[in-house]
Amino acid sequence: MPVRVYNNGTIAGMAQQAASDFRAAGYSVPTVGNYSQGIIATTTVYFRPGTDEEAEANAMAKAFHMRSMPRFDGIQAADPGVIVIITDDYSPPKKG
Repeated sequence: MPVRVYNNGTIAGMAQQAASDFRAAGYSVPTVGNYSQGIIATTTVYFRPGTDEEAEANAMAKAFHMRSMPRFDGIQAADPGVIVIITDDYSPPKKG
């Protein structure tokens, strides 16, 4: 399942860093960019309720210490797949 990663924080390159972390964990990340349609409070994995995305988002959120939430209106119609919006509180997983 594709994972799209968008930066909503003030740290340049954070979405690229997160995408690298997700790829290293086996996730397919075809899209990395910026999310500038509003301020997201904390790094969050978004899913469409009632789809396979929900279980995927919850597992990803647990593995990477992120919040998991249903999609909100602004991203409701986006292509299928999990959407991760990165904020300044994203922290890469500890190595080892």
